[in-house]
Amino acid sequence: MGRPRKNLNAPVAYVSKKIHGLEGTSDILTAADALWEIILKRFAKISRAFGFCRVETPLVEDQRLYENFYQSDRRQTEALWSLQTSGKTAVLRPALLPSVLRAYFQHKIFDVAPVSKWWYAGFVAQKEEENIVSDYEFGYEVFGTFTHLTEAQLISAVWEFLSSLGLKELVLEINNIGEEECQRVYQDTLSGFLSSKKYELCDYCNEHLKTRPLNVLRCQNFDCQAAVAEAPTILDFLDPINHKHFTNILEALDELGIPYQLNPLLAGAEGCNKTNFVIKYKTKNGQMVLGEGAYHDGLMQSLCGKNHCCFGFSGSLQKIYQLLVEAKTEVSKETVSEVFLVPLGELASKKALRLFRDLISQKITVYDHFGNIGVKNQLKAAQTFKAPIALIMGQKEAIDDMVILRDVKSGMQEIISYDKIVEEVKKRLGK
Repeated sequence: MGRPRKNLNAPVAYVSKKIHGLEGTSDILTAADALWEIILKRFAKISRAFGFCRVETPLVEDQRLYENFYQSDRRQTEALWSLQTSGKTAVLRPALLPSVLRAYFQHKIFDVAPVSKWWYAGFVAQKEEENIVSDYEFGYEVFGTFTHLTEAQLISAVWEFLSSLGLKELVLEINNIGEEECQRVYQDTLSGFLSSKKYELCDYCNEHLKTRPLNVLRCQNFDCQAAVAEAPTILDFLDPINHKHFTNILEALDELGIPYQLNPLLAGAEGCNKTNFVIKYKTKNGQMVLGEGAYHDGLMQSLCGKNHCCFGFSGSLQKIYQLLVEAKTEVSKETVSEVFLVPLGELASKKALRLFRDLISQKITVYDHFGNIGVKNQLKAAQTFKAPIALIMGQKEAIDDMVILRDVKSGMQEIISYDKIVEEVKKRLGK
């Protein structure tokens, strides 16, 4: 008959042997990286302890949101990744804060609660000469009617989180740049001072002299930093209300025992006002900025058209992770479980599935292993996972609806009927 003819029109399936993530991006694998697991769990735990609730925002936003956010910084608007969708120009989020502020305003949370405390974390991305530059940001934001004490508590949450990771060379720098009127008068003076030094400033800083002279204070260019070193400070331009507010927050930080350094030339991005602070880490080559915070009332006004009081901090978890890696920080997974489930055989494993569900429904943390390792190895693993109780179920126990309860520390064990095991476990755990 001969060989069948090939269908030349049939689609050809292409399977790449190696598919990698895009250059400039990264994966976070907590199952394989105990350090990332510790960082993320610690951040979530401390956030809850300080009364913050999680907020998630989309990966893409209307481009106008970020054009307003970076309106006086051409470099940032040029770094946006744009795409067309539904007749609008969208961008990949380069920062989380604008999305968080937009969400608060759009959903009218101000009508629901007088004070809202949010925490957030997620990937952000922007371009640098057509290359992707990504980061994993985290932050806190407080909205509504609150005092300097809430402000101090937010700073305390950030400090507690970073300190809990073993970062000992932390530096908190703080300043107050007042509100709109204070800034206007000060920027006129600052512009006059810097106009005679315009040839010492970079091109971007000369642009800022025409739009927002405060941005010159943020420039990391060495010549620009030298030019502003003897500039007048905004503290001399604060009105009595802002001056009193600054005194109150410093006294609150003293009460909390959080060390700080006054930096009268510290200024936040456009839209920031009143308290501005930055947290740095001392390295062999200088200092690394981990994140910065401020009041974002002006930013809220610029983005949403309404002036809602809000104060927060944004930082980089990726930088924190890298610091811990370079310090060769040794960590182990947090493997605390209240019960270690030991099923032996197929029938027992099926029964153990239901027992697992019954235990977690009572908010009992359970580690289970439905593999084929022997009972001795499983009981040894129970000690590793710091479980005080092991529940053993073999084929005989499964048939008789019984469970062996073993005290992992003492080795004492007893047989208990299935219908009583959950209550007995709760009793042993004090629940």
